[in-house]
Amino acid sequence: MDRQKILYISGCIGLGHVTRDLSIARELQGMNENVDIIWLADPPAYEYLKDKGEAVLSDMTRVSRGATDLCDAHADDYKFNLYPWWMEWYKTFPERSKIQNEVAQREKVDLIVGDETYDLFIDYLQHPKNKKIPFLLMLDFVGGHLNDGVPKKKLPLWFYNRWNYQYLKKSFGKEGTIFIGDDEDVVNESLGLLLPNRREVVKKYATSVGYSLNFDPSKIGSKDEVRKKLGLGPEPLVVVTIGGTAACAPLLTKAAEAYPIMKKSVPDLKMIIVAGPRVSPDCVKPADGLDLRGLVPDLYQHLAAADLVISAGGGTTTLELQALNKPFIYFPLEEHFEQQTDVAYHLGRDNVGVKMSYSQTSAQKLAEVALQNLGKAVKYPPLPLGGAKKAAQHIDGLLKKIKAGQLKASTWEG
Repeated sequence: MDRQKILYISGCIGLGHVTRDLSIARELQGMNENVDIIWLADPPAYEYLKDKGEAVLSDMTRVSRGATDLCDAHADDYKFNLYPWWMEWYKTFPERSKIQNEVAQREKVDLIVGDETYDLFIDYLQHPKNKKIPFLLMLDFVGGHLNDGVPKKKLPLWFYNRWNYQYLKKSFGKEGTIFIGDDEDVVNESLGLLLPNRREVVKKYATSVGYSLNFDPSKIGSKDEVRKKLGLGPEPLVVVTIGGTAACAPLLTKAAEAYPIMKKSVPDLKMIIVAGPRVSPDCVKPADGLDLRGLVPDLYQHLAAADLVISAGGGTTTLELQALNKPFIYFPLEEHFEQQTDVAYHLGRDNVGVKMSYSQTSAQKLAEVALQNLGKAVKYPPLPLGGAKKAAQHIDGLLKKIKAGQLKASTWEG
């Protein structure tokens, strides 16, 4: 039987996207043994895929700075405004899309799958002749929000939201875009002046598949079983994590400052601080009972072992914590519209986690709230966790249509 090849482009910031992408890819290869997958990704997703033994190409290293590099450069004191980041990242789009299109043609792929590949969808929207291979876009939010109210940002944001709407409308129907999540996760408001409601756009032009995690919560085992596997003792445990960027590094220091305050009430308390791939654990002063670590593979196991998690406001980590029914405190990056609005909207709708403001929280206040939630029994609303399998089935269906000649690069509805 003839084999088919996919170019899977994993974006955007950090490691949350690539973990779900790899879950989808492995589901696909499990159901269709005649599919080969090659990858493109920026660091740190590039290194993650290499470590997992995936066929990841190095072509994107020709771009001077990727999305995560630019994020780290623009973040300051737990603030990360997506506006200046986007404007600088946008300047790299012609180079990025050129590389991605060249790789797709060089490797003779049948389908391009892009996770938040804004560079490609804007390229195809503005230059349809560049779209020579069928392309599937994956998103977990649609359109941006103006969080800081600065008037000069309204027009660029309106164009960005209009591009989102136009591409989804012109792509090949609901087959052309996968929404990772639930329709109800989309904030029920307009994309902007003379633009439609963003939730209705998702419902009409995208296929929602639920959530994709890189583990099955039902197979994790009890907290004691996980701790035994990880070599952890029975002491009360707090895990602190900031995700795959350096933008949230100040949270590590604030949690470390809260730790001795908490120990006054819980003397045997242990805290594991996970700095991640972009921050050195040395940024935190060592202390007795404080376990400082860099990148922790399969971090979800440590989350499952915890009595409390203190986290940044990333979409993937907070979903994992909801799936694991763990008490947690989360600090959305200030001025980051996705964490402040889209992620927080989902968590607030399900009454999940305790949201706090970094700039308005002292170490003393964090310690107090952490002690109130340490070991707290929680039962969150269940999540539709079949996203990886449903997304893989969707991709497999596209491959079958491509093979039968029913889907071509030039297919547009709009």
